[in-house]
Amino acid sequence: MTRTHYLRLTLALASKDWRLFWADRRAAALCFLVPVVLASAFGLIFARPAQDIEAVRLPVAVVAEDDGPYTRRVADELLASPRFEAVELTREEAEWRVADRRPGVAVILSRGFEALRDWQPGEVGERPAVEILHHPTSAAERQWAEGVLCEVVMKKLAREKLAGLMPAGGEAALDPPFRVEAAAVTGPARGGFNAYSHSFCGMTLQYLLFWGMESGLLLLRERRRGIWTRLRAAPVPLSAVLLGKALATAAVALLQVLVTFGFGYVVFGVTVSGSAVGFVLLALAVSGLTAATGLLVAAVGGTEARARSVCILVILGVSMAGGLWLPAFLLPGWVRDAALSLPTTWAMRGLDAVTWQGRGLAAVLPAVAAVAAFTAAFLAVASTRLAAVEARRRRGGCPA
Repeated sequence: MTRTHYLRLTLALASKDWRLFWADRRAAALCFLVPVVLASAFGLIFARPAQDIEAVRLPVAVVAEDDGPYTRRVADELLASPRFEAVELTREEAEWRVADRRPGVAVILSRGFEALRDWQPGEVGERPAVEILHHPTSAAERQWAEGVLCEVVMKKLAREKLAGLMPAGGEAALDPPFRVEAAAVTGPARGGFNAYSHSFCGMTLQYLLFWGMESGLLLLRERRRGIWTRLRAAPVPLSAVLLGKALATAAVALLQVLVTFGFGYVVFGVTVSGSAVGFVLLALAVSGLTAATGLLVAAVGGTEARARSVCILVILGVSMAGGLWLPAFLLPGWVRDAALSLPTTWAMRGLDAVTWQGRGLAAVLPAVAAVAAFTAAFLAVASTRLAAVEARRRRGGCPA
């Protein structure tokens, strides 16, 4: 078989699968609509203007079990703190509300806290207890509440114990001797972080994996229904059949990337502020990864029902660990380290770099290379496995 004839056969097979995809117009439309809806929803949830972030206050319950005047003044200052959205409750009410995460943190000024008014600098001995109750998912909020509590108590002690030593200026003399200037570092990109950029990158990648899964399940369905047998009876090499299916899957995946990011650009201002060439390379790489995933599912999936269940679990797992849902820094350290062995991690890093981070081509190439390496590995495993299955089929053995 000449190279030209081989190429024509491959393109004909790819064209067949392409037309089969578009045969069901509604299903094809949903294939592009679902990632757009998911990305828009995630972006809407996590997008916050800078002024709203600065105005965020921590919901917290304050419980004053000690009835002394000093405890009362500390409780009042906690309730009035601009960093808290505080409400005063009894211990029983606070325990009930915290268990229900309404709010997730409670500061309890326990009995004996009044003794703090007699504290002297340098004094050692037993210290009054302060309890901080928190929901299991509110560990970060607990640290926030502890920091504000320390600030309020230490300022109050400084006012009372160092009143005679304080210079003119009163309360202002207790302010830190430095000024904090916070700034989000987004790289060379202009305009800063766009939550919609992260959500569109993540949901696009996740849905590409699901499309790859569907492509693999379709191949398993063809093998079960005998379509594969009729196709293999034709004088067509196995490599041409697999390459044709991979090309059709990758073409649909590439179109999904363009449609999803096009919608994000028009509606939510999602832009490629970094290397345009890097974005194109990444789009081609993740499209190839989608096709390789489909062949891998068909090669090792077994039955269609079993493959679907396992694939859904695996895709959701690698999506979460790879930072497709939420930023990776929210995950435990060991998960972030383990996620470096996943293609989704590298693909997400690359897309973040060329969108809201505004990185150049040199910064994106490692991600492109990593995704391409995973694609090659998946293709090697899938082609080897499918060739072995085909050889057993021709010998009359078990087809899978």
